[in-house]
Parts: sequence; C-alpha cells; structure tokens
Amino acid sequence: MKYAYHDILLLDGTLQKGPVVVETNSEGLFLSWHILEHEESATEWIGGTYTMT
Repeated sequence: MKYAYHDILLLDGTLQKGPVVVETNSEGLFLSWHILEHEESATEWIGGTYTMT
C-alpha cells in the first residue's frame, strides 16, 4: 500500500519535508518511503505528518 503525506518524521528526529510516499505491507507495517515527485497510481493521500516508530 502507498500513502502520501506532507512530511515524515524520521527515527532520528529529523523532519523531512515532502510530500512523501510511505509504503507498507498488507499488514500495515512500514517498508520504505520516498519523496513524491509526480503523481503515482494507487497512492492514497493522507496528509499531515507520518511519524516513524
């Protein structure tokens, strides 16, 4: 699953400005993230800040 957010708060406390895409597996567990550079299919816009845990 792919979700888009305005920003992402990384584990080290760094706030990465976005927009960013967070990818998760079918159980909702974090897999990866990247900067959103153009429209991506099957990406749901959430907004706000994603906080890594």
